[in-house]
Amino acid sequence: MSQFMSSRLTRLAGVSLVAALALTGCSAQSEEAPNSTGEVSGELSIATTSDVGIGALIESFEKETGVGFETTFAEAGALNEQLSLQINGGTAPDIFRSAPGWAAPSSVLNLAAIGAVRDLSGEDWTANVPKAFDSLQVYEGGTYAYPTFGQAILAFYNISVFEEVGVTPPTTWDELIEVSDKLKAAGKVPISLGFADNYVTQFITYALSASLVNGAEPDFYEELDAGKTTFAESDGWRETFEKIVSLIDDGYTTADPLGTPGDPAMQAVGNGDAAIVIMPSGASPNLAKMTEGGWDNLGIFAFPATNSADDTFIPFSPDFLVVSSKTENPDAALAFLDHISQPDNAAAFAEAQGAIPALTNATPVDNQLNTAIQVYLDEERTTPFANHIWPGGEVAAALMAGLQQVVQGDKDIDGLLADLDTAYAGVKR
Repeated sequence: MSQFMSSRLTRLAGVSLVAALALTGCSAQSEEAPNSTGEVSGELSIATTSDVGIGALIESFEKETGVGFETTFAEAGALNEQLSLQINGGTAPDIFRSAPGWAAPSSVLNLAAIGAVRDLSGEDWTANVPKAFDSLQVYEGGTYAYPTFGQAILAFYNISVFEEVGVTPPTTWDELIEVSDKLKAAGKVPISLGFADNYVTQFITYALSASLVNGAEPDFYEELDAGKTTFAESDGWRETFEKIVSLIDDGYTTADPLGTPGDPAMQAVGNGDAAIVIMPSGASPNLAKMTEGGWDNLGIFAFPATNSADDTFIPFSPDFLVVSSKTENPDAALAFLDHISQPDNAAAFAEAQGAIPALTNATPVDNQLNTAIQVYLDEERTTPFANHIWPGGEVAAALMAGLQQVVQGDKDIDGLLADLDTAYAGVKR
């Protein structure tokens, strides 16, 4: 996709990221301490996926402090590859994007575990980080990343279809079934599923498991890591998959989910053939473009999994910036994070990205997406995307392949749960 826009694209050869950084041991222990004067100078290097939002904040920080920036903006895959090489070679940018949790070698907690990134626990903005993010950025008591903005997995619906059929957004599981019955009777597909793209299987899974597992079984992952439970023993995970299968079997979804890719599933909602699609909020601008009337004809609700609206949780995960433990300008790096954490700046960054501010004290963003999610943020009824909690991509791969097999009829739910247990055990921290 996009080309690197940096003047120093060092081409480095080296061993794997984890192996190379392991040789540095506890390099974070030798971090240069910032000064206490509050004055900053010099230059910073920063690497992330886009200049949207952050570009304006870089400019304002440059104007206020005189600190210069060397910037790299690239598509996520290419950026991660380049960062791995730079970290191996000891030339990582001062500030760079990192994925949540443990899911990849370049994710926050893997980098923290091998001393590649700086402990940011002493920064003022950490008081405004949602507790739900701890499993994604806290390692051995230290906070190792700044959450820039987030996206949520939500149910998006065609307002015209709802009005035509005379239904309103459901807040409980029983209401969802009632609404789906009415939509189905009116000749509309209640829930559009595009399972031909295996990654789409994650969306409804995480939407349901947020309430049924993370909400109802908040100690599940702690007990899983301790060997006290399994996916197969989790009532919440079993119910998650049972509900997905029941929606399909009862005709409340796309007739052939495995034959429908993700984009056509979204288009079906946009053109009014279907009513609801469950997806990450980051894809909502594309859905709006597919929908006649755009955002004015799109509604949003949290996908219910239980019969108590107060027990509904939503998946909400942030994007992160980290500070290299080898930065030679820690004062400026920390000052920049403080700059972008100011309430108006945090909101402007998220709004420019079409996203949701990650910090709890950010100035509220007045748009439909942020309004829909605000109550869940205020009441701390959010949980990270499940794959961001899992210790490696193998578990998500087992989910995607296994759920497709369940829908096809080649595997039962017991088999899928066993696959998840096997995958989790294979990459257990």
